[in-house]
Amino acid sequence: MEAWAGYLGEKSLPVRASTLVRLKRALSDDRTTLAQLAHQVRMDPVLSLHVTRQAQIIHEAKGSSVTSVDHAIASLGFGQIETLANELDTIKIHPHSVAQRSFFRSIAASNHASVQAADWVHHKQLPYAEEARLAALFYGLVHWMLWLYAPLHKHKFAIAVIENGESPVDAERRIFGGTTQEIGKALADRWKLTELTVQALDHETSPSLSLLKQLHLRALKDPRLEEDDLRQLNHLIQQHYFPVKLANWMALNVSRGWDHNRAHRTFDIISDYLDLPLPETMARLHRNCAVAARGYHVPGIMTPAAELILLPGAGRLPHRLSDHELKAYSSRFPEPVTPPPLASSATQVPLVEDQFDEPELLNPYIYNQVLRRFQNGYELYTKASHILHGLLQGIHGGIGLERAMLLLVNTQAQTLRAARAIGVSQDDPMAHLEIDLRQARLFTRLIEKPTLLQIGEANRSLIHASLPERNQGWFGQNDALIMSIFRGKTPVALIYADRQGANTPLLEFHQQHFRELCQAAGHALKQVGAGE
Repeated sequence: MEAWAGYLGEKSLPVRASTLVRLKRALSDDRTTLAQLAHQVRMDPVLSLHVTRQAQIIHEAKGSSVTSVDHAIASLGFGQIETLANELDTIKIHPHSVAQRSFFRSIAASNHASVQAADWVHHKQLPYAEEARLAALFYGLVHWMLWLYAPLHKHKFAIAVIENGESPVDAERRIFGGTTQEIGKALADRWKLTELTVQALDHETSPSLSLLKQLHLRALKDPRLEEDDLRQLNHLIQQHYFPVKLANWMALNVSRGWDHNRAHRTFDIISDYLDLPLPETMARLHRNCAVAARGYHVPGIMTPAAELILLPGAGRLPHRLSDHELKAYSSRFPEPVTPPPLASSATQVPLVEDQFDEPELLNPYIYNQVLRRFQNGYELYTKASHILHGLLQGIHGGIGLERAMLLLVNTQAQTLRAARAIGVSQDDPMAHLEIDLRQARLFTRLIEKPTLLQIGEANRSLIHASLPERNQGWFGQNDALIMSIFRGKTPVALIYADRQGANTPLLEFHQQHFRELCQAAGHALKQVGAGE
């Protein structure tokens, strides 16, 4: 990371030529006030960076920190700003350069994040809205620098992720030798950016995967969260760096599409953070997105607000450098090299914005506790009902499946009847489900031997059609898992689980852990008496 910080730290970000012309014109006008100058500087993120860095040098000597662009302008005064303007390099837009377009697009994304963060903090009537604006703006600074001074690395990274489907975290570590967040933190330290910027970029302040999932559960008012969980989450969202991180997660996720699952989960968390209904939150986010686009416009560069109105999947920026660019850059910028083997993945911190898609148990402690009790015996499991109730707890609270239901098998009456459910309201017809096995051949086959059935896009319509007409809507459009539980050779129950409301599909990960718990429950049933 220090090597990257050393390389990038010696570089200077150029300002758009038109921006510098307007700044110099304002400086030469005796009627210009510092407030007018601050407004002009705020309109350009790169200029904001230069002014903030210059002012931070003054404040560091005093043991203080810049908290806003206005603060930086007031600290510098006309004379120092004029000196700075005469030292800045300029850049002209080349509309056919993928690297340049991506450079400006990354700046637009950072500007979008800064507008969102400032608005959220202001809405919550907290006193650091402008400080959050500045920190959110510089959080993605490393991407500006990499597109300008390491475009070959960004080119290789984009191919690995977009074309080859590699994990962004793994691709970053392989190509850059570490995560871009780590590089950004090292660069922010080197450039002595604001304390909140450095704090937000620190991996130590990034929530774990489990905490992120719990954050989403909190947004959904999920009853599985315990008092200790809620206390930890409340502590997280009260940190000054939280809206800075959250705004940048959102800016990244919506760049993949406003309809993307990650984006929807982020919207839920933002709605909870703002304590607003989701429709009102979305209206606010859309308005802020438009404000950001109006404040920073580069001809030929698609803004986040323009992406907002596109059809899903449309409008992705080109990610491959042209042959002309590859040839020109090969002699000007460093070539990606294969780094030495990295430390064990157990010691590596994943990028938070990519953590949502990595499957993990909601609560490994609950899952492992239930599994061990099934495998090794537990003195309080004296009835089959105890084991089956423990199984529901392991599926719902351990694996993290939103709904889990126990259907008891009555072999004499040839029926399945819903006996217990978690995550299903009592007014839901599913809670009172009863199925006649003589009219549902699918479930008759399930109770012939221990069997797992996964319901998904490929077989959902067929399974619906195989059910009696009055039961055809019982699992809706949800992906689901169903497994039969036996005591010896006797069918006892079917266990049903799905992810209703989670905006995420069922994966092989969920199927494996669901199967493992159900099989262990069958083993435990053999150890208890036949009676309830």
